[in-house]
Amino acid sequence: MARQTTPYVYGSAATRWEAQPYQGDEYERRRQRQQRPRPQAKPKQKAKIDRVAVLLTCLTFLAVMTAGIVYLRLQFQSTYLNKSVVNLQSEVVEMEKENAAAEKELDNAVDLTAIYNKATKELGMVAAREDQIDTYESRKSTQVRTHGDIPAE
Repeated sequence: MARQTTPYVYGSAATRWEAQPYQGDEYERRRQRQQRPRPQAKPKQKAKIDRVAVLLTCLTFLAVMTAGIVYLRLQFQSTYLNKSVVNLQSEVVEMEKENAAAEKELDNAVDLTAIYNKATKELGMVAAREDQIDTYESRKSTQVRTHGDIPAE
């Protein structure tokens, strides 16, 4: 173990200064002359530009501008598509109105009683009896295939 060789000082280790009487302005001038001149600060050197920082700043600016332009383009497309959808929906509504009016006109033009009278009286058609009706239930499809002639009974 190393032995400490630091001398110990008992009491106050601060040096004592003697108070000097005020000697006026002459004392201050002499004191200022005795002070050492301060070393001049080095002239400021021109700040060097860090090329990596400039490059990163430019790349960041470019990325932000690109993202902004893409965002604005997508907003424009969204607005355009919404307007197109509204126009197409109004066209569909107009077509449905026209179709409903045309269907109603056709229904009014066709007189079902006149057709029934012509079929039964002039053409001799009669309603089918219960024993003449055959029903078929398809498990797979709603279409029915015939593989031969239907009997004329």
